[in-house]
Amino acid sequence: MHISESRSYPCDIAIVGGGLAGLTAGLVIASQGDASVILIDRDIGSNQSMPLTFLDTVQQFGLEESIVARYHSFALRTRSGGQVLRRFDGTPLVVLDYRSACRQLYEHLRTYSTFAHLPLQARHLAREAVGWRVGLQDGGEVVSRLLIDASGIAHFSARQLGYALPPMYSHSYGQVFGDCNVPADQEGVALFLTGNPRHGNGGGWFYPLSARQASFGFAQLTNLSRFPALECRQGFERAVQEFHPYAEIMQASKREGAHLGSIPLGPVKRLACDGLMRVGDAAGQATPWACMGVEPALLNGQLCGQVAVRAFRRGDLSRSGLQDYEKMWFARNGAGYRKAVMLADLEWQRGEAAWDNTLNQLDRLSGPEMLNSLRYNTPAFSLPLIWGLLVYDRLGLIRRGLRNRLWVRWGSAQLRRDDGR
Repeated sequence: MHISESRSYPCDIAIVGGGLAGLTAGLVIASQGDASVILIDRDIGSNQSMPLTFLDTVQQFGLEESIVARYHSFALRTRSGGQVLRRFDGTPLVVLDYRSACRQLYEHLRTYSTFAHLPLQARHLAREAVGWRVGLQDGGEVVSRLLIDASGIAHFSARQLGYALPPMYSHSYGQVFGDCNVPADQEGVALFLTGNPRHGNGGGWFYPLSARQASFGFAQLTNLSRFPALECRQGFERAVQEFHPYAEIMQASKREGAHLGSIPLGPVKRLACDGLMRVGDAAGQATPWACMGVEPALLNGQLCGQVAVRAFRRGDLSRSGLQDYEKMWFARNGAGYRKAVMLADLEWQRGEAAWDNTLNQLDRLSGPEMLNSLRYNTPAFSLPLIWGLLVYDRLGLIRRGLRNRLWVRWGSAQLRRDDGR
């Protein structure tokens, strides 16, 4: 699509965000419809992470060239040394070079004549009579009938329009280590490390890579979108020194680059409004406990694009015309994500003894069941049981609060008696 020199760019559909979700939505629209598409992003695939994801989904979207490593096993390990390990048929888990995968999709998208890219930052958003006006950092503007917000943690449309943000965030910090002497029994094993208050309540990872490399890191879970740089870095450095046996593996290794970022967790209430769709991290669609965002970004970007094409062809870009996207997503994921969000605070606060008990439960799963649990990591509890757990926890907080107040009052009275003697 031709971009004029006037710095006013009309189009049918504007996409804010050049990550996996936005690029996938754009590809579906460009390949299936006649709508003109403008992608607004200053840096395509700016997240330089290497996330764990599923081989079959990577193959579905033709991203095999961006695979860094493949895994035949998955393990969950606690700080106390407890571990559950399951081996799979083949290598169903892979680590993906996120930036490379985005570039693959982008190069494919560039082949369509209806597509254009503006390497600028979206700054402002205003509602028009029919559509949206997106203000750009250089003073230009994009005018579109439909806006797809795939801006990730920037939450472009939500912050501009005052919508609620996702309730939780996983902030990860890790590094790639070179010249690692990875033990033979750890090769080909994608490892999750359980959370703890010293290293990171969101848990960590250890992924052996090719050429004697390994990726190691930890995450902090908070209710704020701000990246807690100091806490993440300190927890990571303690883990490098203390989380055995990986501390020994990395002691003589060379640090080759940091990977850090934040993943919103917990879906926003409205995925579609009049002329607006939210997808990927901008919509809080990463899996709620394992915090895996690649597969949800690709699959939901595809769904978003498909519904956008149908709505554009019908000429109905209202909320009702776009609502199939929201209905389909919540039908597939809503109940599980809701339960996970409800239990989030309890999950963050669980002690290491509770994690050891979780290992006992996971040890009963077969390889395929473990893989399924990793992919759809939402609670199996019923809603009544979850409400019961929350009430029990709240009553416990009340009991502890009353007890502490009584102790303070008793101590004050005791001091007054002592002073009166």
